[in-house]
Amino acid sequence: AHHPGGQVDPYQMKHAREITGQMPVGQMAEMADLPGMVISCLRQWNRGGAVAALEMLRRHMAQAQALATFEALQDLAEVLASHMRRPLRCHAPHCACVGLDEAVFARFVEEAALGLREDALMLASLLVEAVGPQPAACGALHAQARHARSRQPDKTLRQKENVL
Repeated sequence: AHHPGGQVDPYQMKHAREITGQMPVGQMAEMADLPGMVISCLRQWNRGGAVAALEMLRRHMAQAQALATFEALQDLAEVLASHMRRPLRCHAPHCACVGLDEAVFARFVEEAALGLREDALMLASLLVEAVGPQPAACGALHAQARHARSRQPDKTLRQKENVL
């Protein structure tokens, strides 16, 4: 293709493979504690339901901590269930690979746990339908329009300045 600057026509590019939620993007051995635990829990939940996830947490944590973590993940699952773009794709529980969906979900939980709200919201936008961010975008546009109007000089003020 002959485009300015010798660029390739993006419509003629061919990808070697489709990018899917199961595509490996890392290794479980490379995961830090929290993301690794979230991925393991997600895999157990996906294969054996909530009971399997709770049992996995109990094997790795004290009883009270496992129950608190499980309840937090259960609350998150209930909120996400009605807004997910599609079901998350997970690898088998003992697979050494980390899939794309698993990595995004684990990073989302980690950012939220660290209190990094904006980063967590950005990652959540990859998981949920676009309906959620829409009100925020509209609010930002309205705020920008109000700001632009507030910067325009007031005609009555200019007239008073001319009189003085």
